[in-house]
Amino acid sequence: MADIFISYASEDRNRVRPLAEALMSRGFNVWWDRSLSAGQDYTAIIEKELKSAKAVIVVWTRSSSASTFVRDEAGRARDEGRLVPVMFDRVEIPLGFGAFQAEDFTNWNGGANAPQLKLLEEVLKAKLSGRDVNVAEIERRRRRLGARIRLVSVLTVIALIIGIAAGGRYIFAPPDTEVTQEDLRAELLRLLAEGQLTPEQAITLAELLEAGALGETQSASNEMAPGASPAPSSEARLDEGAVSEASFDATASEAYRAAFAALAAHPDAQVRIAVAQMAADGTRPAAMQTLWAYAQAHPDDPLRDQIYLLCGSVGEANGDPLGQRALEQATNLSPRDPGVWRMLSRSYARANRATEATAAAQVSDGVTAQNAGQTEQAEAQLQLALPQLAPTVAAPVASELGEIAVQRNDWSGASARFERALSLREESAGSNAEAPAAAAIEADAQQLVRSLDRSGRTREACQRLEQVQAEHDVASPDADLLNRCRTQFRARLNTDVQLAPQLRTIRPGVVQRTAPAAEVAPATP
Repeated sequence: MADIFISYASEDRNRVRPLAEALMSRGFNVWWDRSLSAGQDYTAIIEKELKSAKAVIVVWTRSSSASTFVRDEAGRARDEGRLVPVMFDRVEIPLGFGAFQAEDFTNWNGGANAPQLKLLEEVLKAKLSGRDVNVAEIERRRRRLGARIRLVSVLTVIALIIGIAAGGRYIFAPPDTEVTQEDLRAELLRLLAEGQLTPEQAITLAELLEAGALGETQSASNEMAPGASPAPSSEARLDEGAVSEASFDATASEAYRAAFAALAAHPDAQVRIAVAQMAADGTRPAAMQTLWAYAQAHPDDPLRDQIYLLCGSVGEANGDPLGQRALEQATNLSPRDPGVWRMLSRSYARANRATEATAAAQVSDGVTAQNAGQTEQAEAQLQLALPQLAPTVAAPVASELGEIAVQRNDWSGASARFERALSLREESAGSNAEAPAAAAIEADAQQLVRSLDRSGRTREACQRLEQVQAEHDVASPDADLLNRCRTQFRARLNTDVQLAPQLRTIRPGVVQRTAPAAEVAPATP
């Protein structure tokens, strides 16, 4: 059991990761990623981890403030004196939690040694040791660290602007030295190419380059491929059910900055350089192709979703057809990210695919409701959208409907929906070489087999497992089912396949990983 439990909205997972990693680098035992082994009960595991934690960090954002899951977990922590609120966005904290001072991380640079982390560390140490937090002392430190945050920010910019001395150390020129924004950008680009950007510097560089990458969204959005009809106006798109230009611009900006900051630390230099080259008209097409080719060739890269988000936001903002294809890829990797579906809705509207634009907007509304725990509303929106979408993007929608059925223990309904998702995955893979098939097929196949078994159709589950193993080399969702299939139904199953390398749970937006494969008993002769 971990000492610290982090509660957050699923769509904020990439934003929360640096916080969890920073705390772990400081020696704290943190549970945050909802990693479950195959067959484990999600609700029981969450309950056990939440109950055993000595401190519960609640990350307040625009998404989490509307999340039923987060509010429930925060309420438990508040009532038991374990609540440690942290604010990532300047939002109105839900009723009942406003009296608790939230540590301000709205300007956090993502670094483990940032002043905000030191203040949070003091609060956590008090909670973990069982002593009361010295409010007066914490407030004094908060004021002192707030001043330091401002000072560090100023010194960082000054150091970058002035230049680098021998040995890579920063030197300071006289106060009247004249420097330009171009100087700062050039220095940050050099650090990016060398893989030496700090998280704070990456954010600064993203802000400097964003205008070049996304600045022409309004005019570029109206540029169509040769022979295509003009795109409808913003008002017309709203009437058709697609997202507005303003909504797209805001979403693309947020996606661009987050993806840029993540990819600025990518270990491959060609990826880092291509990310920067996306900001210039002359280099953007080649950079898009570089990132696209890399993502297609490296399906296991943990930042692959960020590559598609960057290509999707920048490509769509500039009328590049590759942008739409990248967004379609992103829906499979981040199906519960409402922003991905919003950008895809605008992309379909730009291409005069009005029905699909409306459907993508409905999915955006649906996953927003799903992330907030409003499953009935989510299900209604996703069901409306599903028939209107092409197989590549319809598959994750069918899969999410399966997850909703699992959430209410409707295993027969879940079986039908995962069967539909698997069929769409196979159809997409057969007609589209770019379809993100392997991992998604395995996840849906495992959920299908598991749902059939839970609904009492174990023989059918075993037959289906035998089929998907033969066709896709899919693992069993758990060792117990594999043993029952082999001993009771004489299913010819491959015991050499690793068990459930990727099986999702009902936790919104998270792909979970299982424990190492268990030993499988041999079939009875």
